[in-house]
Amino acid sequence: MAPYLIDGNNLIYALADAGRELGREGLCKLLARLLDGRPVTTVFDGPPPPAQMVKQIEQTGVTVEYSSDRPADEVIIEHIQSNSAPRRLTVVSTDREIRQAARRRRCICKTSQEFATLLEELTNAPARRNRPEPPEKTDGLSGRHVDKWMKEFGYEE
Repeated sequence: MAPYLIDGNNLIYALADAGRELGREGLCKLLARLLDGRPVTTVFDGPPPPAQMVKQIEQTGVTVEYSSDRPADEVIIEHIQSNSAPRRLTVVSTDREIRQAARRRRCICKTSQEFATLLEELTNAPARRNRPEPPEKTDGLSGRHVDKWMKEFGYEE
């Protein structure tokens, strides 16, 4: 499965603009749920949070890195430059330098706003896996419906 490299703070702000207020843990839970087991690395600015929160974030299955005393942009660009299969990597950021580095390596590139919209669509999409097939699909149309369509197409009896 194709991996994702996400500018975490950037995406949190984009989701907030779209009306969804999330912190780091909430973002990681959302990504884990919606990206269906795909490898995700999210980079956040600054030092790691307290140990208990780090533990909760780790339980989401999303790989999280903290830039500590460096800008997260530098860490993300290093990931892009060292990736062994950049054409499979989806980079999510609105930062110009990150997007330029991703394009140079021919990564798939999404702005945080585009990705936030995609996440919202996935969140609001009906769960298709658990819905049964409609009876019309397996049993065919009822006689009443067949008569109606026959009349509609000029095949009246």
